[in-house]
Amino acid sequence: MSRISTTLLCTIFAAAAILFPLQTQATDQDEQALTGDEEKIVAYIMEQVSKSKAGKPNFGRETAMAVYQELGIQVTPDMVPRIRAAVVAELKAIEARLMLKEGSAAPDFNLPVLGGGEASLSALKGKVVVVNFWATWCPPCLVEMPVLDELFRTYREQGVEVLGLSLDEEGLSITAPFVEKLNITYPIVESDRKTYQAYGNVLTIPHTFVVGRDGKVTKRFVNNQTKAEFEEAIKAAIAGK
Repeated sequence: MSRISTTLLCTIFAAAAILFPLQTQATDQDEQALTGDEEKIVAYIMEQVSKSKAGKPNFGRETAMAVYQELGIQVTPDMVPRIRAAVVAELKAIEARLMLKEGSAAPDFNLPVLGGGEASLSALKGKVVVVNFWATWCPPCLVEMPVLDELFRTYREQGVEVLGLSLDEEGLSITAPFVEKLNITYPIVESDRKTYQAYGNVLTIPHTFVVGRDGKVTKRFVNNQTKAEFEEAIKAAIAGK
């Protein structure tokens, strides 16, 4: 099943099985009140989100068919903008309410690493750790990863670690070709529902947390960042600022 190229995790389906990116700019049609059927579809989508590994379902032809089979509702093209807007609003509200703020203690985790072994935040106590949530289907994430790797190579001897937490439903096996192509040297870790929820129900990626030596979040980045922006945050964390 194809995945959408966008910085937002979730994608809403259309009746014709075309994937639509989430958009923050509403139209008059988006702002119209939902019909009863549309409310049922939104509730169904949100239920699927809650069950998925990384807070997102994979939408497409199968989902449209499931809505018809389970709810008896035929999704029509004119319904899609309103459904999309409603789901976006609910997901953004969840993220805003639960997001891990700067100054908070970074939750520990113990997760599988690509190539074997496990990674935990507690094992890196005393170091500056860059925790980056990403996925193979997120082009902005793939653009950002070489930047993080360059910084990892530069500052590793100063006690800086980078962990790339994959939100791919298929697990670590799907990440290997991307990691090899991008020549990423920092550990790629398989995230789980507990971890992404602990970090504030991460719904927008790339999403990066810089964790200081004391285990607290010193900086949070949403979406793509420049090398200079990351480097400034890393240097500040090294200095304990």
